[in-house]
Amino acid sequence: MSWGQKFPLRILASRTRTAGDVFYLSLDVEASGPFPGLYSLVSVGCVPVLPPDCANAAWRLSEKTFYCEFKPLEGAGELPAANEVHGLTREHLGEHGLDPLVGIQKMADYLADLRLSVPKFMMAAWPASFDQPFIGYYAQRFLGSNPFGYACLDIASLAQGIFRCERRQLRSKLARRGLFRPPKPYPHHALDDAMDQAQLLCELLNLSASPRSA
Repeated sequence: MSWGQKFPLRILASRTRTAGDVFYLSLDVEASGPFPGLYSLVSVGCVPVLPPDCANAAWRLSEKTFYCEFKPLEGAGELPAANEVHGLTREHLGEHGLDPLVGIQKMADYLADLRLSVPKFMMAAWPASFDQPFIGYYAQRFLGSNPFGYACLDIASLAQGIFRCERRQLRSKLARRGLFRPPKPYPHHALDDAMDQAQLLCELLNLSASPRSA
């Protein structure tokens, strides 16, 4: 029995809509390479996706966004290909970036403020396997704990579940619904990418909560 047969998506969506106590935090990071610790976190962007409530019938974006740039870790590597993606030089980050402890604490304070309104949350990214480990590593190393949690919703996997398709079919499925966004040219900006992800996630959540055909 498939996941979709065992737990019908419409039922799951209705539970999400009625719970009203969980928000998603769309996360995008730019880094100097593919692995935390060996490479530095360069910048972070976050956009909250808020659940339906008594005043709003649909998932929606919050205006409380977050953006931060970090100074490079001492001794960490730096790949030219990664630098091409984010476009932030070591000199720029050394002058304008925050110390890692200050930056990750600022992000933790931001999350704590969001949770005053909606206590439960989950990070969300595309791909979750790249973005979340950087945040977890920095939190554990510099704060001694990880207030961001270890779970992270992979937005592409959610879309595959909604459309019941393989990854290679996802682009056409998204395009059919008017949800496909062509890749942006370099350099990328973490907050811009987090906003794009949040908009897509919001549309997917609202789509899954209404009658539809994949």
